[in-house]
Amino acid sequence: MNTRFRHLVVLVCFVATVAYADSQGYIVPNGITYSSAGSMAVIDVLQNPTNGDFARFILKPEFKIVGDVYDTIFSIRPVPGESVRTFLASPNDPINLQSIQAGSYSELSMGSYYGFDLDVPFYVGVYTGYTNGVPAGFYSNPVFGWAEFVNHQGVIQLLDSASVMEGGGIYVGTQTIIPVPEPSELSLFVVGVFMLGCWAKRPNNGAAGNRRCAFSFGRHGRLAAPRLRRGAVSRACA
Repeated sequence: MNTRFRHLVVLVCFVATVAYADSQGYIVPNGITYSSAGSMAVIDVLQNPTNGDFARFILKPEFKIVGDVYDTIFSIRPVPGESVRTFLASPNDPINLQSIQAGSYSELSMGSYYGFDLDVPFYVGVYTGYTNGVPAGFYSNPVFGWAEFVNHQGVIQLLDSASVMEGGGIYVGTQTIIPVPEPSELSLFVVGVFMLGCWAKRPNNGAAGNRRCAFSFGRHGRLAAPRLRRGAVSRACA
């Protein structure tokens, strides 16, 4: 492997490593929190740790199934002015833009009812952010997360949760972040690889010039210069 090619490999690996590392995102401490308002569960999803902005939704008990002592049928109520999407999910499901766009999960919607059995944990995936300049239902600077709940005596309680910012998503029930390359870094990486590739393929003019200016020995062992037309020496040895 020649020196130029080795330099190319090292530089490509360096740029790729930097782009990948910067795209990891980070887990938001207390990104999903819980409080109660009577029998209603109030869930806040942090949108911006800097200013404490959050989106809120409520899980409200509605009625009992015949024979049950406690409520097992609930509705979801997004708080007016807040924007957060919620999905029924399972452990290790990826909560990311690709799975949401593909309709991989049942989305909780206002006006519908959902049954949650007593003392059986269940998971809800969350997706929020800001709506500046993006289509309805999608977010800039997105936040992906999950929350584990249980219906205890007719009241939804939070057991565990995690959310991620500046990443591509998260796997339900874990703190494993799904990375996503930043568009600017990806563009820089592509341009850098292209330029490095052109540089690697550039002919070595110095070596070629040395070959063109090589001397040879004549019939009698005398050193002879190559035959050149007048005025061509400088061009051949450039």
